[in-house]
Amino acid sequence: MATAKQLREIFAPILAEHSDLVLHRRWLFRPPIETAIVGLYIGRTGSASASAMDLSVVPLSRFSAPSVHGFRRSFEVERVIGSPAPGGWVRGEEEGPPRIFHDMFAPDYETHLLRNFNTKGRPFLDAVRGFDDVVAWVNSLRGAFFDSAPIDLIDAWLAAMKGDFSAAAVHLQAYLDLGEPLWSAVGMAEHREQAALRDVLRTGDRTAIAASLHAMEERTIAHDGLQRFWNRTPFPFERA
Repeated sequence: MATAKQLREIFAPILAEHSDLVLHRRWLFRPPIETAIVGLYIGRTGSASASAMDLSVVPLSRFSAPSVHGFRRSFEVERVIGSPAPGGWVRGEEEGPPRIFHDMFAPDYETHLLRNFNTKGRPFLDAVRGFDDVVAWVNSLRGAFFDSAPIDLIDAWLAAMKGDFSAAAVHLQAYLDLGEPLWSAVGMAEHREQAALRDVLRTGDRTAIAASLHAMEERTIAHDGLQRFWNRTPFPFERA
């Protein structure tokens, strides 16, 4: 797994070409952060040189623990972008260089990383900007294998953002009815927090609900150490 210093060196060409972007810890993003963290997440791996990256959206107030991955699509550093389709098999590929760069320290990795970022990463950052873009991205991955939460938990957050607190409480209760996670203290604590949020949603008190959700935002931001990049913004139901 590359160190922070090594990542800065690897991503230096991207940062030089895109001066509006920031690399902080394992996130490459464009500040300020408002509704969600939107960026390229550089995952941790068990290998010193391996790369595992995602184009990821993490709604700050989502009803999940901050350590859970965001709504994401894999970002691969391809030798030939889009050919074949990701996950496709190429006849005779074992006889030549692999289609995907997995070694972040390969001699020409940085050149291919910049080319792939300009083709796939930058358009993603430009497309997912405001709240409606975040919702569209979340909905596009709703029910996907690698989404960040069960559907009821996602729908509870979406309903709350629109101000439909009754529906949000129903969805959250449906998720809680799946059963209390007894296998870990962390899981039990999260279950209690979600039950408390359900109770707040049931009151319909916009001020209390907004306060609870902003507290969740602060927790998510603090988890990744992104406080200085965060521009606290009102929720859609606060602006209504």
